[in-house]
Amino acid sequence: QAIKLANPLSEEASVMRTSMVPGMLNMLAYNLNRGVDNVRLFEAGKVFEAAGAESKEWKRICLAATGSAVTPNVHQAPRPISFFDIKGDVENLLGGFQFNTLYYDAHTAEYYHPGRSARAVMDGATVAQFGQIHPDVAAGRKLRQDVFIAELYLDRLYKHELRQPQYEPLPRHPAVERDFSFIFADSVVFEKIQAAVHGLNLGELRSFVPVELFRGGAIPAGRYSILLRATFQSRERTLREDEVAQWSAQIVKALEKMGGTLRA
Repeated sequence: QAIKLANPLSEEASVMRTSMVPGMLNMLAYNLNRGVDNVRLFEAGKVFEAAGAESKEWKRICLAATGSAVTPNVHQAPRPISFFDIKGDVENLLGGFQFNTLYYDAHTAEYYHPGRSARAVMDGATVAQFGQIHPDVAAGRKLRQDVFIAELYLDRLYKHELRQPQYEPLPRHPAVERDFSFIFADSVVFEKIQAAVHGLNLGELRSFVPVELFRGGAIPAGRYSILLRATFQSRERTLREDEVAQWSAQIVKALEKMGGTLRA
């Protein structure tokens, strides 16, 4: 609940901010209206909310980006900023903290684009929301190009220790890769797939990543095809084919349990 000011300077500034996003959108509009098409901004500050008769302050940091993701030159053409650029920025920031679990879902504030935004949840607490601003909000503020925002909740992040670099010797034994091609419903996001595989606790699994994503063609509407790659490697010995096959079968079973269909 917003805190009302007793003597506001204007009707528009009659309450203390509960989010840094509106102010950041004002700054983006200010730049765009003056011919600055490529904008990168950040602000660190506080937001406020009423808690009964008391008020609470929360530390936040807000990032904003619009325009080209790269500086065009003879070697590369301009490319507009996308959801994945702002997601990469958030991932880099969150990667500096120690945590047990981190996942992303689509539960974001209504001023974000529902298909191009995400929430980051670290050890059960929301630590960030980010993505493209909803087209209706952008139109209402007369923003003439796609705008991307990220808001991070510093009070929750600061409860985590900073990640400490750790030495790990280079592996002496070869890695083994296995690919899995599955079809999933659109409601199944990769974070859920990844969590299901990591939940198997396969000790020699070094990575599990998406390689290709495809929609359309022979894939039914509301579903997508994804190529997944698992990398196995032991630090002590060369892996046997039969144990890799066993781990692969466990992965297939876990993904089929989620409603996935293994493609031939």
